[in-house]
Amino acid sequence: MDNSWKQVVAALADAGRQRVFARVVLDGVVEADLSADDRRRLAPLLAAGIVVPDAAGSLRAAPERFAALLAADAAPPETGPERFLVGGRLLRSPRRLSDRQLVVRYLAAQVLPLEEPVTELTLTKRLARRSADPVALRRAMVDGGLVHRTRDGAEYWRTVVTEFDDV
Repeated sequence: MDNSWKQVVAALADAGRQRVFARVVLDGVVEADLSADDRRRLAPLLAAGIVVPDAAGSLRAAPERFAALLAADAAPPETGPERFLVGGRLLRSPRRLSDRQLVVRYLAAQVLPLEEPVTELTLTKRLARRSADPVALRRAMVDGGLVHRTRDGAEYWRTVVTEFDDV
């Protein structure tokens, strides 16, 4: 879900804006009839789309804005590996093996270009930006055959093309 609901909540988080919103809902106010302070309070309500001017110049509440937010929340979740990421980070590994493998392939393609050797520290730092447990993720990439390493573990590189590579 996107964050468009935050603008609506922020607009209604102020008691003064709540009073202006209530007047619009109950009385159908004309903007010119509002005090300067109430016009200032009205601006975030208009920006959030919960108050709109009608053809006659009166202000009205926009219940369709709330309906749109609810419909957006009811949208099916993403189907790709992104559905397991929060803000682009993997906070915990998916339960199902196939989902874990999908996420590991996706993150491998994100942090390690094909045939680019990097040190263990570099790979771990890259993974730390994308995962709460970079060491376990690095191990999963090696165990899954996506990433190879030198015998001493000093250098890592990826040789397997995934469905997330642009090749």
